[in-house]
Amino acid sequence: MNRILILLLLCLPAVLVQEQTQASAEAHVQSYEEYGRVAMKKTMEKYPGAQITDYLHVGKKTKGIISTETFKLVLKERGKTFEIFVYVEYNEKTKKVTNVTFKDA
Repeated sequence: MNRILILLLLCLPAVLVQEQTQASAEAHVQSYEEYGRVAMKKTMEKYPGAQITDYLHVGKKTKGIISTETFKLVLKERGKTFEIFVYVEYNEKTKKVTNVTFKDA
């Protein structure tokens, strides 16, 4: 009986850490998905005749309260394929987008 109790007490922290890590990862995924939608919307406004054929979340950088989510999009327009980077800047506290910029890949 004591062995079972000890085993349960040893396993409990591992389960709690795993749940906390998973929740943190899910929050980040939700964050970049939200700004990924912004990146795609702004891209379609800038390139109205193009189709987005691929999408990659490159990463996130934070400086103070401003964060930038970076995405690499592959577009196809009039038979030509090209890649662009889209940078979505937003305020970490308010979550409001402050700037969206584009750069050829």
